Amino acid sequence: MLNIITLLDIPGDSTAVDMAAPKMAGADIYIVMAVTLIVWGGIFFYLLYLDRKVKYLKRKIDIKS
Repeated sequence: MLNIITLLDIPGDSTAVDMAAPKMAGADIYIVMAVTLIVWGGIFFYLLYLDRKVKYLKRKIDIKS
């Protein structure tokens, strides 16, 4: 049974797999770049948020003093 399955190789299947691999490898870099940009953007906006909070707290302390 196993020999029959290996003899029934469908033409075109191996070329479809071979052609799909380079496309996926090229697309992976864009996925990595997008995730990296999202992470760095999140860090940037979080630091802006913290900066505004610190400035607010400094003003609040200066008013009380």
